[in-house]
Amino acid sequence: MIETKPIPARAFVRNLNILLKFARMYGFDHARTAEQFDATWHDLQASLPAEGAGLLLGATGSQLLIDSSPIETTTPEKNFAQLLSGAGLASIQFSPHVTREDLAQLVRAFPAGRDTTTVEQWKEALLGTGIRANEIRFIAEDAATADTKVAAQLIARTLGADADRLRNWLNDPQKLIQLMAAAEASHADAARAEPGEPAGAAPSLASSGALKEDELVGLLKMFCRIGQAGEMTGGAQGPGIFQEQLAKLPENAQLTLRQALTNLASQAPPSNQPEEPVLLRLAEQMAIQFALDRYERGEVRVDAVRQMLDRMGREIESLRKIMSAHEEKMARAGLKAEPHAEILDRQFWAAVPESGKRSVLLSPEAWCIPPRNVRQYVEQLLARGEKDTAKQILSTYAHCIRSEEAEARRRVALSLTELSDLYGRGEESVLSEAIREAGAQLMLEREAELQTRISEAFVRLSQEAIRYRCYAAVQQAMASLDGIENQRPTFAQSLRPRIGIEGRLAEFLDEALRTEQIPAGLGDILRLLPRPVASLLLGRFNRCGVRGDGERLVQLAKSLGAEAVSQLRELLRAGPDAEAPETVGLLSRLDPAAVEQFLPDRIRMWPRASQDRVIRQIAAAGSPEGCRVLLALLGYLDPLLMPLALDDISMCGDATAVPRLLQIAQGELPERATVYVRLKAIEALGRLRAQEAVAALRQIVEAKQMWRWANHSELRIAAAQALEKIDPDGARQRLPATGLSAEDLSFPPLDPMPGSRWMRQRRYARLRLARPVTATTENQRLEIKLLNLGGGVALCERHLTPGTLLTLKLNPGLRPLRMQAIVRSARAQTVGFEVADMDLEERARLRKLLLELAVPGPTSAAPKESSAEAPVPADKKT
Repeated sequence: MIETKPIPARAFVRNLNILLKFARMYGFDHARTAEQFDATWHDLQASLPAEGAGLLLGATGSQLLIDSSPIETTTPEKNFAQLLSGAGLASIQFSPHVTREDLAQLVRAFPAGRDTTTVEQWKEALLGTGIRANEIRFIAEDAATADTKVAAQLIARTLGADADRLRNWLNDPQKLIQLMAAAEASHADAARAEPGEPAGAAPSLASSGALKEDELVGLLKMFCRIGQAGEMTGGAQGPGIFQEQLAKLPENAQLTLRQALTNLASQAPPSNQPEEPVLLRLAEQMAIQFALDRYERGEVRVDAVRQMLDRMGREIESLRKIMSAHEEKMARAGLKAEPHAEILDRQFWAAVPESGKRSVLLSPEAWCIPPRNVRQYVEQLLARGEKDTAKQILSTYAHCIRSEEAEARRRVALSLTELSDLYGRGEESVLSEAIREAGAQLMLEREAELQTRISEAFVRLSQEAIRYRCYAAVQQAMASLDGIENQRPTFAQSLRPRIGIEGRLAEFLDEALRTEQIPAGLGDILRLLPRPVASLLLGRFNRCGVRGDGERLVQLAKSLGAEAVSQLRELLRAGPDAEAPETVGLLSRLDPAAVEQFLPDRIRMWPRASQDRVIRQIAAAGSPEGCRVLLALLGYLDPLLMPLALDDISMCGDATAVPRLLQIAQGELPERATVYVRLKAIEALGRLRAQEAVAALRQIVEAKQMWRWANHSELRIAAAQALEKIDPDGARQRLPATGLSAEDLSFPPLDPMPGSRWMRQRRYARLRLARPVTATTENQRLEIKLLNLGGGVALCERHLTPGTLLTLKLNPGLRPLRMQAIVRSARAQTVGFEVADMDLEERARLRKLLLELAVPGPTSAAPKESSAEAPVPADKKT
């Protein structure tokens, strides 16, 4: 039965346990340690008798004793007892004369963590104090043999008495060395008993030759048997099993084991991850050292090292399964245990000297090195600035994919897939070479499984070339694809979408547009894919609103060569009605003769929306031949589009259009044209400053029929405004005789601005209204807030598609004002429209409405680039 001791003594034991832990965790001078020290010292003073031997704290197994009487203990006290026993202590004697400094010396001298301080060293540290450490002694011993037999005695008796402690011994290299010493001592005793042997002789551990691979594998199997026995028996047979297994080993194996244990005991375990069992660490170290020794002696090639490590890794994997505590710790830490063959390979590579790593990676056997080792070494070279060596290693490694050995090609293909980002970040020439080597091997490879692996490497390297914008490498990938297609057309077609070059062409175009000069190699890539690039350029050009961007796109299109132009030309000549109109703008810059040849025959058959697109594209393209083309098309256009075409003709600034415009201004209208076309021709003559039109314009302004003017007021106003542009002085002198006031001449047409950054410009200054004007269409209501003689911007209830023709009814008063308009832009709840046709009387009413509601301000100023017109695509300008 466990006796209870006085409360102060039990409190002292608990506080001493806590004090020692605090000292190990925080250090002796820490505030928490100092506070705990005070409490412990107070309890020790209360526990010591006034006279006598003092206080004796003993430990046996997991039981603590005070003055030879066991005390009730909890788990922390049991651990404390095991700690004292594990350190080789039987008891600690506190004399009645112990001082505070003596207790401090005890705490400082106590082994910290996994410190290997011996009992003798601890006794020496406590010498001269009021505290004495008593060592475990089971039997009397001969001083002459104490050094050789102490380990055997301790193990044989202590472990035999407490079998549960085997795992602690198996996890401590020092104690495993003691196990070996015990075995050696037992052999020495047996040798002395044999006749003819000198007393005290022990078998020599000197190596008679190099350790063989089978002997090392036997050592690893022995570790498995020891670990398995410890798990199954709870450690009761630990010393006997170890000594029995050790006795069966050859001398070379025993010497190797002792050296490995000594090295392991001198190494500190890693602190950033769960600690592995010593048997596992020992097995790994022996396997790595064995492989390294054989490799350095030249007995095996690099590929044979891997095979050897695989075999030993299987044995160590079996040991790991037995010593499952390590996996449990890793699982709790959220880590995944990797195969032991990989662990051994990584550790072997770390142990290879620098010169050995470099020579292997620059040799034809570089394929034997796993990709993570290649990555590690190359990144180290790059960090040190040795770029040339890193380049040579990557080139050599990629070249191994052409090896005659199938296994070499398979492993390099897998490795290149994993190292593709390293190639992408390196020299562009190295990536190009790797892609070329992989592509060349794909043309020759006949094994289906290797074709798959190599194609994966080829695709991944090509994707990295696209990702890092290595255009020379991308070009090499395309050239390799063409070569593969010549050999295996179907296989090459399956590779193209996986690489995705065509899908990244839009990004390549962005790169080209962002820089003044096309990046090296990008132009060659675009020329290799003229058709898809031409389609992308066509769509971008038709959506472009900025003149500089448009010119850049034209230059890119020209760089594609004749094939791209031929594609656009053929599309205009015989393409679908939905696609052919989209080619006109860009083609008018690349091949205007083809536009003049094919467009007239096709445009007459197209609907109004397609004709509208053609007019706007030709005007926005800025081709010198654009004015001539528009004039040639005038008779084929829908009547509603003729006024818009005349506006674009005048904005081109080409004086060759003046004779035809003058005919229209004098009344020779195209077939089906309305009088609104005549008004637009008059405005166009003013924009073009046509001196030969002065007489005709004066006639329009001044002609009378008896007591009234011969022409409508809107025609007269348009002619007077045109005369002001052509002959300002003469127009001012004749103004009083025309009957037109300065107010009538408000809102003149805007002139084109040379050097404007916009591909299309406003025809009239935009005016902000003092109050919104309500307008209705067939199916919805609009509120117009910005308006001029050529169009406006309104809030709408539902979305309207650009190009839609609207019949607008403005309701400024009792009688609605009517016009035909085409939707130009459609944003969230906002629509921009352009007037296509209206009666001259309705235009006069619109002018009066603007005079009444227009708010003076920047929006009504004469032509300049307004922020409201910022980058809007060409088909969305009003």
